[in-house]
Amino acid sequence: MYLGKLYKKDVPKYASPARETDYSNLPPAYTFVGDIEAFYEETLTYIDNLKKAGIEAKVDVYKNWFHTYDMFFLFKKITKRAVSKFEKEFLYDKENYFAKQNSD
Repeated sequence: MYLGKLYKKDVPKYASPARETDYSNLPPAYTFVGDIEAFYEETLTYIDNLKKAGIEAKVDVYKNWFHTYDMFFLFKKITKRAVSKFEKEFLYDKENYFAKQNSD
């Protein structure tokens, strides 16, 4: 459904990063995914491909989570832990891996 008419054609790497073949020069990555999420396998493939390319990559898998679970169940303890970890990883990466952007 997500890919629409592109489903059986050349899918842009931005629509499906797990299909990318060149992972060089990418920064470390962190994500989380639910084991009943529509993009579960693709997320794991993406993280595995990054690791194979020598990129530091981590993923946490949450049992019985579906896509946007964290948005539906904001006040659950497990959701708060997942969001907190994601924020911690993001802030670390922001301080250590973001390149200064040219304002021109």
